[in-house]
Amino acid sequence: MKTNFLKALTVLPLAAVLVSCGRAAIDPNDYLEVKYDGLDTVARANATVDYKQMVMDNLKAFGIKDEDDDHDIDRAVTKLKKYLGGELDKTSQLSNGDTITFEWNDDKVEKLEKKYKIKLKVEDKEIKVTDLEEAKEFNPFDYITLEYNGVGPDAYAKVKVDSSLPVSYDYFKVTPSSGLSNGDKVTVTFGSSKSDEEYIKEDCFRQGYLPTLFEKEFKVEGVQSYIKKIDDVEKASYDRMDKYARKEFDKLADSWEKKELKDIELIGVNLYTPKDETAYWGKNALCFVYKVTTNKPEGFKDDKEGEKATEAPTEAATEAKTEAETTTAKAEDEKTTTTTAKDDKKSETTTTTAKADDKKDDKKADKDSYTYYYFTSFVNVLTPDNNKDKEYPASNVQKPEYINFFGVSGDAFVKGNVLFEGFETLDDLNKAMETKYPKSKCETNIKK
Repeated sequence: MKTNFLKALTVLPLAAVLVSCGRAAIDPNDYLEVKYDGLDTVARANATVDYKQMVMDNLKAFGIKDEDDDHDIDRAVTKLKKYLGGELDKTSQLSNGDTITFEWNDDKVEKLEKKYKIKLKVEDKEIKVTDLEEAKEFNPFDYITLEYNGVGPDAYAKVKVDSSLPVSYDYFKVTPSSGLSNGDKVTVTFGSSKSDEEYIKEDCFRQGYLPTLFEKEFKVEGVQSYIKKIDDVEKASYDRMDKYARKEFDKLADSWEKKELKDIELIGVNLYTPKDETAYWGKNALCFVYKVTTNKPEGFKDDKEGEKATEAPTEAATEAKTEAETTTAKAEDEKTTTTTAKDDKKSETTTTTAKADDKKDDKKADKDSYTYYYFTSFVNVLTPDNNKDKEYPASNVQKPEYINFFGVSGDAFVKGNVLFEGFETLDDLNKAMETKYPKSKCETNIKK
């Protein structure tokens, strides 16, 4: 309370007399009200004095005859406001348990007491802060997920904020946000920088919440990357690429006129990765290799048939001679064998004949069939396979390409009058792939 001590000594004796002469004793603290706005630790206080009620409770002391005399009431209220006031010693950053004081300014109280029949008991009032609502703590990082776009090591991150975040402030910053690969570390801050913390706290507090964390480190995971070894390929992706390649081959086989598809078998894959990462053809190429079996079209001549025909007489003569010698030896042995032995021999001869017939059928099947090698390459294959709707997890696909103009060149060959898309041998296919993907290293799971 701001009071002049000498004035107090002068006034008190007179005040005592006046009170005894019918003055109304008024304690201004009875008309003081303190209200709080905000939450525990950041609440604000606001003090008001109900001067009008002070007058209404003491109409006669203020010389007012009727409570409906608004004019005189307003004049009295104006005088009180002018000569009796005060303020709180602390109004912000308040917590439960704090003690604040309303300090009255009574320097001009004597003027009121001279004008009206009142005695003002002016004393500073201490007030203990209680019942402030506490903020609900929350971890802002429970409401975000990191999303990555692009391919490592050039991926970039962005923050996706869940709609259930309990406050309206929803700005998060990622550092670094680009040039990312799996295993990298990034820092996410709630706010654009550390200097924003106080502002964010106040903003959240106004909404009834308190952030418990403003910064968190994350490990980059799930970023797509280009496969570098066959084991990097997910099984689902592997199967999907095989399915696509077979489907496209079926379309090709449906267009054939001079040959008919008997079988197509995936024998494995070759993975080509550039030794120099700036290779123009791509980051990788996963080559699916198929062994294709067709019928041997009419007019087809195998280059080896002539050789087999030349060798046939010699082989036949040798077999005939051997068979004659064997027959003679058997005739001699039969003279000394029992009837049971003869029966056993007969059974054995029957079995041998059946096996020979089966062998003839196999040779006939081989003679009516022709095999060669076909490929489908998937360039820039990614893992993990995030796009399940696409037919293959690569940027593009390559199949045999050739030119048939005054002779065939490229990924095809001719036998007789029949064109085959692909290669006669596996070695021919591998050499062609080395040309397509130069300066690369090859990993294969094909068993030769």
